[in-house]
Amino acid sequence: MRLLAVCFMLLAAVQPSLGQLRHHHGAYRHRAHRDLTSNTDRVTISDASFSLKTELPEVVVYVDQYGSPIRTATETVVYIPITTSHPTPPTTVLTPPAPAPPPPAAEAAEPTSELSSAAQPTTAAPSTPEATSTSTSSPLASSQPDVVPDQGGLHGVTYSPYKGDGNCKTADEVDKDFSLFAKDYGVIRIYGVDCDQVSTVSKAAKKYGNKLLIGIFDIASVESAVATIAAGVEQDWSVVNSVSVGNELVNNGRATVGQSLSALAEARSALRAAGYPGPVVIVDTFVAVLEHPELCDQSDYCAINIHPFFDPNTGPANAGSFLRTTISSIRSKLSDPNQRIVVTETGWPWRGEANGVAIPGLDHQSTAISSIKSVFTGNGADLFLFTAFNDLWKKADPGTFMAEQFWGMRGLYSPSDQQN
Repeated sequence: MRLLAVCFMLLAAVQPSLGQLRHHHGAYRHRAHRDLTSNTDRVTISDASFSLKTELPEVVVYVDQYGSPIRTATETVVYIPITTSHPTPPTTVLTPPAPAPPPPAAEAAEPTSELSSAAQPTTAAPSTPEATSTSTSSPLASSQPDVVPDQGGLHGVTYSPYKGDGNCKTADEVDKDFSLFAKDYGVIRIYGVDCDQVSTVSKAAKKYGNKLLIGIFDIASVESAVATIAAGVEQDWSVVNSVSVGNELVNNGRATVGQSLSALAEARSALRAAGYPGPVVIVDTFVAVLEHPELCDQSDYCAINIHPFFDPNTGPANAGSFLRTTISSIRSKLSDPNQRIVVTETGWPWRGEANGVAIPGLDHQSTAISSIKSVFTGNGADLFLFTAFNDLWKKADPGTFMAEQFWGMRGLYSPSDQQN
């Protein structure tokens, strides 16, 4: 099977808005047996797997002179057959004549150490379904024996228990939130254990009939987080669907692959000792998993965040196709191609700046979500929409198109933020 071709070029200058991205993606390398050349409107790749010259639309990931991806674009890739065998060439990188100095790193402060932005810009995957799976089943097929979808196939949704001013929501405020959205979803995903959220959210989940995907945000405090989770659910593990370790840490350069895998093993051991028998997974972007599939291979299912909005060539109506192609590409990398794949974040903002043909808006959000849901017909539990409410506690950022606060489903505000 032909795997997704991801090509890399260096740009001599970085646009100011792109330079402000807070979340840096791990750099890819194109496959070693390919020679890479480019011109203004085409990318040419020498590839022995083609017998004829072939032109296909593919995603090109542009990186700056420091190897950090800054944008993607769907380009015409010209595959040139190789008629004679040759030794594997070294990775080719097109370097600019005079690289500019790196932009200063600036991390926006969050209300607490655990209030990490859930909506991260992810380097785009192909917007057309070119890649194919090594499995004969559909790209979304799953035969993972140890995970049974909950709530009759309802989709999941992400939720953050923080007010617009950054303070923690009370138990009553969390309950009021759940009364507005919980009936529409099965599993609710939370990202950390601060703000007493395991306790407040688990009580609301039990009341409204939901399960939880609970996150361990700080992988330097795994044992403490597990103890907080166990106390928060009052040792009643029936409300817990899964536990996640980290969120996009490899993608953002906040942890190495080895550190993430070590934290996964530590969390799984501590959770088993606490009586939790269910899945434990690492969550990262599809970009990180394509480069490091072991993040999924060692998890109890493959948990990935995919945001088609950050591909400037993907409009709302094609959001589902973007996910389908990306999942197929991920599956081709897994050691077990039949491993369950769960999209733990995806959505579309209803307010913000346009990113090419990816345009925010309530109608556009509705179109994108319908397109995304159509890919998960029959396995809705493998999809988590981002997010239940607008996150006013986050900071607007040009690097995420000033949309960071406005991903709430149907533009919904939490009652605790309606005065803001």
